[in-house]
Amino acid sequence: MKCNQIIRNKKIFLPIILMYSFSFGAIGQSFYYFRFTPAAIKHISNVNALMIQYDDMDAVVRLGYFDSVQKKNIITECQIQSANASSNSSTVSYKFCKAKSIQGVASINYDLYGLQFKTGPNNIDLLPVAYLSFNKNGNQTHVGDFISHKILTESDLTENLLNGFYLKEEPFYINYTKAKARGGPNWGKSIPTLHVYILADLYDKSIGKGCSIDQKKLIQFYTSVASKLRIRLDTVNIINEKYNRANVQMALDSLKPGNDDIVVFHYTGHGFSRDDPNDPYPNLFLVPYPDRPVFDTLHKVEQEVALRNNTMSIQEIYQIIISKGARLNCVFSDCCNTFYKLKNIPINDGETKKRGIFTLYPDYCKKLFMDERASFLATAVKKGEQAASTTSVGSIYTDSYLTILGKYLTPAYNGSVDDVNWNSILSNTVSVTKERAPTVKNTLTQLPFSMSPFFTIQKN
Repeated sequence: MKCNQIIRNKKIFLPIILMYSFSFGAIGQSFYYFRFTPAAIKHISNVNALMIQYDDMDAVVRLGYFDSVQKKNIITECQIQSANASSNSSTVSYKFCKAKSIQGVASINYDLYGLQFKTGPNNIDLLPVAYLSFNKNGNQTHVGDFISHKILTESDLTENLLNGFYLKEEPFYINYTKAKARGGPNWGKSIPTLHVYILADLYDKSIGKGCSIDQKKLIQFYTSVASKLRIRLDTVNIINEKYNRANVQMALDSLKPGNDDIVVFHYTGHGFSRDDPNDPYPNLFLVPYPDRPVFDTLHKVEQEVALRNNTMSIQEIYQIIISKGARLNCVFSDCCNTFYKLKNIPINDGETKKRGIFTLYPDYCKKLFMDERASFLATAVKKGEQAASTTSVGSIYTDSYLTILGKYLTPAYNGSVDDVNWNSILSNTVSVTKERAPTVKNTLTQLPFSMSPFFTIQKN
């Protein structure tokens, strides 16, 4: 069903927010427990392992065992990297790497061990099915069955289980075993509002499916944030027939945040740049849908005139928003930044579908959204670059941003709470996007994408 208006949910508060948030059942991390006996190590009876697989398929494994020679409990953390492919196409092999001592000194060379996985029933999760041994040349020498293995839920992460994998002072252990503040309206001041503006080019034939995925995931995420923090939520979706410059300007004119409010503006659609050295950010392609068939037939000079009446610079939007005086202003543009508006942006369907929204930890949400006073403008690519979009996970930059949030705002985050800040979120989004972009092929040029996100941030 098409909606022919700006869709606005004005200041939804706790009861309605909770109704929405409970429908977001998927979790962005998966937890696995397994036990195995390493080959040819006599003084170690067995090794217990806890693996956390994140939404982007990265994984961290904590391994613990009792060393009968040292008479100590040893804990080591490893990451995994792809190893030689198995002859069975339904399985894949990974080696442990980057071993880091957490407690004691490991007597196992974990670089010579790894895991064999099979694809889960939903074709998303990789399920561990066996442990592997390798020689120093990296060749697989042994496949061993687990003594036991289990897929865990978050309720399984009790003190008894975690004692063998985490130190009691580590954030992960504390988050799952200790009672923590759960947010709430009693902030000692008036309840703030989270204003979310999403401008998405949903009807465009070349990128509409990806933009629709972006829009749904962003609404899902910010609704969950408002629920965890028990603050008001004001959502504005500028989409469908109301996707045009006049409605963007009207929405910005109506924005009247309080001085403790949060404003998020996220654009996903077509973009282009002008030859202006003072504006490295893109312009938004806001030509109304009924006018686009005519626009595509215009000569270059006529298109330029039409663009002037149907565009806004994301930098202009940013300046308008920060002038409103909110405590936290987050402005994103996920679009191309080329020197002309491309008629088609290539879509690659090779990306793997994700599990969806993740479990949010209120204390980290509070740190990022309630304690920070900042304004930033972030965009997907520099001048001359295209932004990649897929029909499975949406736009690469937006998906990378949500992936990073999924690592910082969940109970599974085990870093310093001081690093839960916008500079860390945006910097890591840049890194992940740069790494992912070349894995997606541009179907027009047959070349890998190159994306160089950047941002400007200032304290308020």
